Amino acid sequence: MDPLVRLRLRANRTLRIAGAWAAAGALSALFEHNALAEGGVASDLPLRLFDRIALVFGVGLAGGGAYIFLLRDRLRHLAYLPALAIMAALIAVVLMVTMAWLPASSDPFGGSFTDRLFSVAWLGNYLQWTALMGATMLMVRLSDQFGTGGLSHFAGRYHQPRQELRIFMFLDMRSSTSIAEDLGHVRYFQLINELFQDITDPIVYSRGEIYQYVGDEISVSWPLRRGLNKQRCIRCFLDIRAKLKGRASYYQSRYGITPTFKAGFHYGEVTTGEVGLVKKERIFSGDAVNTAARIQNTCNEHGVDNLISKELLDLLLPKGALPVREIGSIALKGKRSAISLWTIEPKGSPASAAQ
Repeated sequence: MDPLVRLRLRANRTLRIAGAWAAAGALSALFEHNALAEGGVASDLPLRLFDRIALVFGVGLAGGGAYIFLLRDRLRHLAYLPALAIMAALIAVVLMVTMAWLPASSDPFGGSFTDRLFSVAWLGNYLQWTALMGATMLMVRLSDQFGTGGLSHFAGRYHQPRQELRIFMFLDMRSSTSIAEDLGHVRYFQLINELFQDITDPIVYSRGEIYQYVGDEISVSWPLRRGLNKQRCIRCFLDIRAKLKGRASYYQSRYGITPTFKAGFHYGEVTTGEVGLVKKERIFSGDAVNTAARIQNTCNEHGVDNLISKELLDLLLPKGALPVREIGSIALKGKRSAISLWTIEPKGSPASAAQ
């Protein structure tokens, strides 16, 4: 996985957080200006806006960056309210340290440290920053809940069905039935949960959209252009393969297994839309979805951990070399005509690099 991709995505999210905080600061400055004007107190609106936006944007960069880069992964295992309580405590500590560091003459609240600490002004300042951080954490968690692009879908993007060209990757754990029997359902659930956490980052950093979790299977989708760009759909699987290889010793010591996944890739036109009145869900309807699932089911028959349709491979190859090997034309269950399948070989294999 390219570390620059991770850095860029986290930096972009931090900038969006700082921008949202700056907008909130601008609104706060406007309300203050109007309140002062109604009370007959003179207020320089442009200066107030500039000072507030600069302050809140800077704090947003620092606070949002600390959360995204340092704290988010550490707080993910906690429910929202306990995580917010920890952040609220950290904010209180930062504000108290800042207050102790600033001389009383330069502190807008004035007075001794104790007087300032227990002042209504300090409490209001603390609640303001805590509310901003709480809203930020909530939006980040909602984004995680709905997945890549999920908030735009939640806003009604697919209220009316759309025709789209999409790439699908169906990912399934190998030997899952025997593993489940050996571990029992409780430890098997723990295993699946840890595996899904490990492979989430490669999916997110490839800008894939998690469509469904079904048992030990994950369905991932990309709009065609996004998935082809930099061969993201294939790089996603290769990064997952590398991530699990690096974590093999952990899973071996904890569960007594070395988990691996198999994947099937295909693309095509689908209808995307929302179904249901209660607990609405976005679904994809089309032959491409079924074909990708059946391609994945064929991996074991050919002793490979991935299969990709020739139609999709032809679109990917101009983007760069891939070490691929032809499997042949295979008649998939439920398909009238055979489909040409290829597999991407691990690095160092004798497969030729397709150009």
